[in-house]
Amino acid sequence: MKDLLGLLIVTAWFSCGNHQAPGDIQTAANPMDRLPNNAAGSVARKAIEHAGGWQEWSSKRNFSFYKVITQLDSSGQIKKRVRQLHQYNLEDGFQCRMTWSDDLGNYVIINTGKEARKYKDDHQLTDDKSNNEAWNSSFGSNYVISMPFKLTDPGIKLSYEGIDSTTLDQPVHALKVEYEKGAGSSGGYHTWYYYFDLQNHDMVANYLDYGEGHSLTTYETFTEVDGIRLHLRRLSYSSNADKEKVLLRTIYENEEMHFDNAFHQTMFTFP
Repeated sequence: MKDLLGLLIVTAWFSCGNHQAPGDIQTAANPMDRLPNNAAGSVARKAIEHAGGWQEWSSKRNFSFYKVITQLDSSGQIKKRVRQLHQYNLEDGFQCRMTWSDDLGNYVIINTGKEARKYKDDHQLTDDKSNNEAWNSSFGSNYVISMPFKLTDPGIKLSYEGIDSTTLDQPVHALKVEYEKGAGSSGGYHTWYYYFDLQNHDMVANYLDYGEGHSLTTYETFTEVDGIRLHLRRLSYSSNADKEKVLLRTIYENEEMHFDNAFHQTMFTFP
């Protein structure tokens, strides 16, 4: 379902901080050392510094927030709105719990870092669609909220595409982001482009070529939470090979964002 593109596509599954998942294809004492010593690496370093810096980011133990997902139909009318609670354990690997409700029931997704499951009204859903959603939405949501810090992930390939003056309504630094095969669950299949402000290197947008289509997402507003700059609102458009906005499909809004609230470990274990 293209409306859920932001949830269903995962390129890398590595954790928020400097802990690494089993099977990493690339190691570094400091993840910042993975960034290349060229123009692409320079843009990424400046973007990370503007967002709070690696030392501040890697010190975080956990993170929670509400994500409001508003899906629109082709006429721009609201088709569905869901408010999800996301809770991430960031110490000693990645763990996630997502909870929400809609007209059909109450849902929970738990990702232990090694296995992910989706539940509806306390019953595990075992169909392929639910299994894929449990895995992809939990890792994928972490991937999106953790940019630009995840530009340091193992297996990443960064290329500086120069100053782009046509994709957006302002000139921006353009980074092409690819992943080696074996990096995460989709390494070698998807190509991302991230765009950064020319002056302060704020993250402005991203474009994704996922093989069967394209999307363009703009980052509209930001806030600072415990020293980290995080986006509050982003707009996801269906796009084309020319990186043009075709149709606004989904609005994502983040609310009540907090680092380092105490989580009980049972939150991330299966019932």
